[in-house]
Amino acid sequence: MKAVKTLLVRRVREVLYVLASLPILVGLFVFAMIGFSSGSFVPLAVLIFLFLLSSMQKVSEWEIRRANFMLGTDFPITENWFRHPFFSWDGAKERITSIRSWMAIIYIFIGFFWSLIAFVLVVTGLSGVLVILGVVGVIAFSNFSRTFEVVDAGEKFVGSIRFIADSGQIRLEFGESNAEGVVIDSGVLSWNLDSYPGLAIGILLTILAILLIPRIARATAQLVDGFLSGSLLPQFENFLKKFKGRRQVSEREVREAMDKESLQPKLSELSNREREILALMAQGKSNAGIAKSLYITEGSVEKHISNILSKLELKAGDENHRRVLAVLTYLGIKPIDQIDAEPSEKEDQ
Repeated sequence: MKAVKTLLVRRVREVLYVLASLPILVGLFVFAMIGFSSGSFVPLAVLIFLFLLSSMQKVSEWEIRRANFMLGTDFPITENWFRHPFFSWDGAKERITSIRSWMAIIYIFIGFFWSLIAFVLVVTGLSGVLVILGVVGVIAFSNFSRTFEVVDAGEKFVGSIRFIADSGQIRLEFGESNAEGVVIDSGVLSWNLDSYPGLAIGILLTILAILLIPRIARATAQLVDGFLSGSLLPQFENFLKKFKGRRQVSEREVREAMDKESLQPKLSELSNREREILALMAQGKSNAGIAKSLYITEGSVEKHISNILSKLELKAGDENHRRVLAVLTYLGIKPIDQIDAEPSEKEDQ
């Protein structure tokens, strides 16, 4: 009995958490959109944007406390995201480059759309419960009637939705109206809640909600843990570190590097065509790409590359990208793996 009570309390708290998430995340979503589109007056726009980034710490603390209270989680709260004051250059730079602030903004956008889906599912489940209670006679619904009108490109569509309590019937009437207001084409849909299909649909909706609401609550909690509590922070930092370590080498950089005096003894032995091919190799182009760029055959490209490797005293390997790394090294541009290896080499020393 105690286990059933605990499970029931947990489900109720999950439902309340999901229902409360929609208005909260809608408000946060609107706040974030205001921060990103705050007008054309640049100084004011910058201040609002920086305020948005700064407020993400409070948003994070609020959402973590809400999840811990309503779902019984124990997510840690990180305080003091920023070391510099708001009205300072270092403070502005710190807020713009804060990974935690941007993770919180990502949480708002993902959580907003996720909460919409969750809210619809919860309402669907509650509707199923009401249908079941109405079919078995536990609760009684009163008569209900509403009319609606839709105007599209000069055409008018009218209709009404009614619930007839005596027969337990939901009735939808709709049709097209002419200029005089006379309905010229109409249709009717009806559904009897007291029928067995009505009971089956109510049970199906309820089961669907019972199965999905716990999963929705857990998924939302994972969003809070990952984006706000910081469990995904190391992954974001590693991704950004690798992204910053990579840079695309332009043809201009390659040619400037080739003009360095320190490289002239080696590169002076290359012909103009070989120097052109070397520049394209350093950009990572394949033999087919080089041939297409220079309007020559792939066979000619292979022959020129063989001569380049020979003149630069590089042994041709089986790996396609090895030649690019070797050329970049001779151009004074360190490959990515060498950049990543430098810190570990310094630590060993």
